This record gives sequence, structure tokens and C-alpha cells, in this order.
Amino acid sequence: MAGQIMLQSLRVANRSPIKTCVRAYAAPVHKFEKYEPKVVESDWYAWWQKRGLFAPKRTDNMFTMLLPPPNVTGVLHIGHALTLSIQDAIARWNRMHGRSVNWVPGTDHAGISMQSVVEKKLKRETGQTRHDLGREAFVDEVWKWKQQHGDRIKQQTTRIGASLNWAEEYFTMDPQHSQVVRDAFIRLYDDGLVYRTTKMVNWSCALQSVISDIEITPAHDENDYACAQRLGLPAVQVFGPDGAVVQDAAVVGFAGISRWQARQKVITLLTDSGAYMGKRDAEQSVISRCSRSGDVIEPMLMPQWYVRCSELAQRANNLVQEKAIELIPDRQRAVWNSWMSGIDDWCVSRQLWWGHRIPVYRVSWDGGEIGDMWVAAESEQQAQLKAVGKLGSEDKALAANLQCTIIQDEDVLDTWFSSGLLPLTAFNQPSVLAPARDMNATNQPSLSSVLETGQDILFFWVARMAMLCTYFAKVPPFSTVLLHPMVRDAQGRKMSKSLGNIIDPMDIINGAELSQLQKTLQNGHMTEQELDKGMRELKKLYPNGFQSFGADALRFTLLVYTQQTQQINMSLDTIRASYHFCNKLWNTFRFIHMHAANLGLDAGQACIADIDQNQMSVFDRALLSRLHAMLETYHQAMSTYRLAVAAETVREFVQRDLCDRYIEACKPALYGNCNVTNQDPHVAVKVLLGALDIVLRSLHPFMPFLSEELWQQHARKDASDELSIMEREWSSAESKAIAHDSRSEEENDASILVFGAVSGIRSLKQQHPTRLQAGTGSAARLTIVVTVPERAADAGGRGAGVDRATAERVREIATKHEACIALMSKELAIRICTASDSDSSAADSGTAVVVVTPYMRIVGQLVDNDGQQPQSAKSVAAVAKLETELAKVRKVVGSGGYRRSAPEAVKEADR
Repeated sequence: MAGQIMLQSLRVANRSPIKTCVRAYAAPVHKFEKYEPKVVESDWYAWWQKRGLFAPKRTDNMFTMLLPPPNVTGVLHIGHALTLSIQDAIARWNRMHGRSVNWVPGTDHAGISMQSVVEKKLKRETGQTRHDLGREAFVDEVWKWKQQHGDRIKQQTTRIGASLNWAEEYFTMDPQHSQVVRDAFIRLYDDGLVYRTTKMVNWSCALQSVISDIEITPAHDENDYACAQRLGLPAVQVFGPDGAVVQDAAVVGFAGISRWQARQKVITLLTDSGAYMGKRDAEQSVISRCSRSGDVIEPMLMPQWYVRCSELAQRANNLVQEKAIELIPDRQRAVWNSWMSGIDDWCVSRQLWWGHRIPVYRVSWDGGEIGDMWVAAESEQQAQLKAVGKLGSEDKALAANLQCTIIQDEDVLDTWFSSGLLPLTAFNQPSVLAPARDMNATNQPSLSSVLETGQDILFFWVARMAMLCTYFAKVPPFSTVLLHPMVRDAQGRKMSKSLGNIIDPMDIINGAELSQLQKTLQNGHMTEQELDKGMRELKKLYPNGFQSFGADALRFTLLVYTQQTQQINMSLDTIRASYHFCNKLWNTFRFIHMHAANLGLDAGQACIADIDQNQMSVFDRALLSRLHAMLETYHQAMSTYRLAVAAETVREFVQRDLCDRYIEACKPALYGNCNVTNQDPHVAVKVLLGALDIVLRSLHPFMPFLSEELWQQHARKDASDELSIMEREWSSAESKAIAHDSRSEEENDASILVFGAVSGIRSLKQQHPTRLQAGTGSAARLTIVVTVPERAADAGGRGAGVDRATAERVREIATKHEACIALMSKELAIRICTASDSDSSAADSGTAVVVVTPYMRIVGQLVDNDGQQPQSAKSVAAVAKLETELAKVRKVVGSGGYRRSAPEAVKEADR
């Protein structure tokens, strides 16, 4: 039966059984008292997928986004977690605004990395090299590895809650994308943008391949090579691809020895001949190493394939400078312009077996009368046809009677070439390389809406997509590029195994003991010295390992950290604070629903718009005013991709306005004392329920699991149909329903003053827990002093900074809510009085003062431990210091510039 509830028992390690409330429509709602992220986050993802919530619903009002493809060999690291958290928040927020979201996932074939992994596996298990197997058999082994291990990072991606459209998942070696890669290369070649030449390249002897110059003898040194070219000197090849000296008459006595032996032998020969002048250490010597193998990079002259980048880069640069592609943060435009203006041609060939084999063929004819020819083609047959088509009439006749040999180049394409074409594959079907399908007709200015990625691959990937996709599709690959900073440890150091400071997202989510962290480090293929250092640092940094913080806490932390635009210095304490916020939200939910049940209110039916405004108290209307302000800031921040601002805005509202202020103000009424705050408990709970609904929906992009869990219990408890919180769209009517009027704003100010007084009293009691006189009856130990200046501020805002009318209003508020302040601050009696600036009553000996606002101070009477008042000189000095600080505050808030320019949030804090 629809809506029927069945109870199941789950058991968490070392805990009592947990009741799981499973609806007949399979929404996996749980019932237990303590917040348990492992349980909350265990089955919602499967429910979302089962209901098809990640797939686009229609073709209009689309929002499209491409996930930067992680390496198929990789595991989820903290940078991936940051990207997923940001993109998922954007995707979910857009769904909740009625847009049809297509967020496409995939993995990269990772040419060098994948080949290295399989080669090591092959050597370890069989003792063979790839050359023993041959190219075809080795590639088959790579595919086997991919089938066995390729989904590992996908499983980790789902654990973090990424709402990706898995139906369109790609792999960069899939037939569809491979076809796009081949077509693109052939088009570029035929258009004259690809050529083959011999240049200085970065060569890895271990990998036996060129590597990127960005992953940045005349034949073996870039400076010597440049000098030789200027002077017309020959470039003599000394080292072979394996790093050994070549067999050549010019290097007698060195042939066949390694580069290390050769360099040492040169020193020996110079020493023996008396020509050696000694050595000195270079002050800033940097030896380039291959990041994959650790091998020292050797500059070598090699024939390679290059893409001419000048024209492509100019077009891509114009797109950014003209804002057809918007870079966020905007300062990256200058970096983009610098790179694009000074770009070199792109070496796209790699001497690997795993990857997209370059579709170029060397065509030759017997006899040598017709010169060899390189052509780009889909097959040997097409290569021959294209080659013959380029011959003159005489050569064509000659070639018809000659044997033709066609050999495909052994090299594969740079992985970034393949990745640079991904938007064409993902968002331009079925036309692929044809001009983008009806982009103008659908009013789409680009292939996709947004690209979000790390700023470290702005040139590696983002620029290459802009160059290639724009060339083929005639529109940019994306309209907006969001660039997040690199994640480092709490001290700002790069995360590395040797430093023992790596934070694995899965360890944060699921929890990990120190022994588990140490085991992971031991499997990291480190030297004994590096391992020893890493183990010591690891134990010092995380002596107790990690507790299970959950995906929601990690996501929220990472999103808040994005306000650090240069680099993210990640601390475990910040993750713990986010976990506590999740727990606070859980407990707040239970508190609100407990009182709703006590009053017989249906949480699913509660709506702020249905509450009679005239039944609301000052605190009710004040909360709605703050809720309206929160929503405005939240949506404006989300629409401009300032996710950190949006997340902090909601957290601040929950912790300060909802919990610390409004719930505390509601407690007297909820527990039977309605006269203190003049609140109707039914109205208060309806306001709480309505605010909670908005809070949960606002937090869903950041905390998808917890928000779904609580919202299902909150709004869908007895529902007979299926609906996810991400399907609950935002509407303008909701904002209007809680829009504040002038009365709400005034009452918001009143509530702030009341809570300020309560906070001031609590602060005073915390500062002097044993030195405040006991207050009974009319003998109040605490005085709220409302300051009235001797002269009012003038029209220009100059003067005392406060005026008598405002001070009188403050006194009225404090007097009206005196009982409420006393109850909330747990004081038996307080006294409210008015004093001028020159009044010395607040500076009597033996007093302690807390300044609440320029209009209000809390004054407490102090006693020594023997019950006597302290020496007057001591207290007078303390009060004088406070009065000086107060005068400074008045001067600032009374200035015209402050009133005109200070943000409302700052003004409120100052109040």
C-alpha cells in the first residue's frame, strides 16, 4: 500500500540497533536519535538513480556541464572531491530552479600512466616486457586491466554524492570519441595546421617517449641548440633514446655506456689531461624529472608531429578578452592572454602503445623515383587514394605500375589532444565535427553552460578545448569557466606522501584508524627514507586517524573553502566544524518536530504564507525578516557561482538567527510561559517548520544526503507519491510570502537588541563567574544602561553618533522585553536605566561593563573573593578603557561614509 511504512533494523558497530523507516515507494528514511552519517548516506544515491533524477528531463531550458575526466588508473583525491562538490552543488541548484541538467561524466585513458601501470604489472607477474608481447597483445592487456579496475574511481564518485548523468558516461578510448579524435586530426592536417619536423623535445628515457614541455651538446641542451641554430652549427646526436651514448666515430671510447657513466668519464679524462678546473654547485639548479617515472628528462632532437597554434590561440584569446568565455576569477584573463600571446606550436605525438594512434601514413613507391609522402587518413586504402591524388600527372602514371608501401605512424596522440575535443563528443551529437547543431536556433551561445576545474590545468586542458572546439564547432565549448585553487595542508604545504599530509576523501568520509593510514602510505612505492619521514609526519599530524565525518561534512567544508581563491589550506578542524554543523541541524530538526508533535501540527502542511501576520510576535516577524534576507543573498550568490558565500549565509542563519536567537526566544512559550515573549506557540512552531523547510532546501546542493533525509521526514512523511527534495523547485511566490515589511525590519532591530542584551549578560557572567553579586528581588546585580548623548548628531552624521530619539527607542524595547531578557539570560532581576555620556554611574568602582551597541551597555557589580568591592582604582581604569573603546565605536558608526557605504551585515554586527 502506498505510504505504508515498514521497519527494518540496521546495526552500527558498537551501537544499539537503528530503525530504518522504508516507505513502500522505497525512500530510505531512517529513524534514530543520534546523527550517523554512515547510515544517512548509505542508500539515498541508489534511490536517486532508480528514479532517474540525474538525467535531463527535456531539451529546453538546458544546463550542461562536463566533468573533468579523472585518469582511469587513479583514485579519488581531495582535488577530485573539490571539483565534484562544486559541480554537484551547481547541478542540484539548477535542477531546483526548473532547468534540465545534463552533467556528463567520464574517465580519461591516461596514456602514460595506464601504460606504466600495466607494464609494471606485466613485469611483476610474468617477467615480460611489452616488447615481448607485441603491440596488439599488450593493448589487449591494457583493456583487461581497464575492465577489472576502471570503475574504482566511479564508485568513489558516487560515494561523495555526485549527481552525474551516468547514461552518457564516456571513456576517451570509446569508439565514438576515438572517431572524433581521428576526424579532428585529419581535418587539422588537411587544413595545413599539422606538420612533422625535428625539434628539441623533452625525452624520458624510462618511458621511451616525449613528454609535455609544460609538465614545463646542441642536440641535448635547449640553450646550446638555440645557439647552434643562430650560428649554423651542426647538431650532433650523442645520446640514443635509451640514454646510452650512440655508436659513432665522433665519440670513440664512449659508445654504448650510459649517460651517467659518460658524464663521469668526461670528468676523469679532463682530470687526467690536467684540463679539469674543478666544480662548483649551481645556486639555483633545477633538474627536470618525469612526474610518472622519476627519470631525469633529457632534451633531445626528435622528429615529432606538431599543431600550429598561432591562429587557434588568437581565436581562443579573443573569446576570453571579449567575454564570450567568462573566466572566474577574472584575474585569470591576464594569465590567459599571456599564455595565448606567446604560445608555441604543440607537440602532439607520444611514443606509446596505449592511446589514440595517430592517423597518418607514410606512403612510398618502389624505385625511389617518387618521393615518400605523409598523409592523414582513416585507413591504408584512403591513405593511398589521398597520396595518389596529390601526385602530378606524370607521377600518377608512374605510380600506377609501382609497388606501393603504406605504413602507419607508430606514435599515439597526446592525451590532452583527446581531452580537448570532449565537448564535441558530449554535447554536439550527432553532428560531431560539423558546425554545432542548430546552436543559433536554440539560442545556445556555446556547446555547454559551465566548465569547472582546477586553475592548474587552465592551459593544459581549458585552453586546448577553447582552441580545438571553437575551430570545429564555430562556437565556444563553454560560456563560463570556474577555476578553483589548489588544495594544500593546513600549513600551506603541497600534499605529498613523504610529508605524510595527504588527506584521502574516502578516509574523511568513512573514517580511518592510524594503522590504516600507515598501511596506505606503505603501499605508495616510496624510498625507505621517504617512507620513514612520511610515517613520522603522519603520526604527528593524525595520531588518532580520522573519525567518520561523512560526505556532507566534507563537501560543505570544501565549498566554504573556495573563498580562498589563491590556495586552500585544509584543516581537519574545519571538517570537524562542518560535522558539528550537520549534527546541530539534525538536533534542531528533532527539537522542532518534537514540539510540532506535542501541538498536533502536521509538518508537511505547515506553510509560512498561511500564518496570520497579526498573530505573529516581534520575534516571529524578525526571524522571517532574516530568513528573507538569507534567501536573497543565497540565490544571488549561487547564481553568480559564489558558493562559499551561499553556504556561509545559510550556516550563519541556522546557527545565529534560527538556533541562538529565535529558538531561544521561543522556549518560554513552547514550555508554557507565553506571556514573557507574547508568542503563540502554534505560530512559533509553524514559523519554525516553514523556516526549516527553506533551510533544508537551501542546504541540499551542499549537503545532499542529510537534507534529503530530513526533508523526507519533514515534508513527505505521509505522502503517497515519490518526490525528492531536488525536485522541489524554488518559486518567486515563496520569497514573496516571507518578504519583510517595514514592521518586520523594525522588529528585527528590536530582536537584535534583545538578543544583544542577553548575549552581553551571558558574556559578563562568563568573564566574572564568581565576582558578580547575587541578585534577589529588587536588588539587581546587572544593569542595562541605555546611553542618551548630551547632544544629538547633526544632519551630516557628525557628533556623538547617536540621538535621543533612537536612545529612547532602545530604552522602550529593553523595558518592554525586560522579563524576556531576564528569563533568557537566567537572571532573577535586571534593572534598566538611562544615562548620559557623562554619567559616571556606569563607571562606579567595582563594576564590569560589556558594550552591546553604541546605545546600550551591560553593567555588573563585582565583589572580591571575600565579598568586598575591589579597589576603585582598578575598576575605574578598566571602565575608562571600555569607555574609550565605546567612543571609537560611536565615531565610526556615526560617520556619513559608514552610513552610506557599510554593508548591512556589517551594520548589523556593529549594532
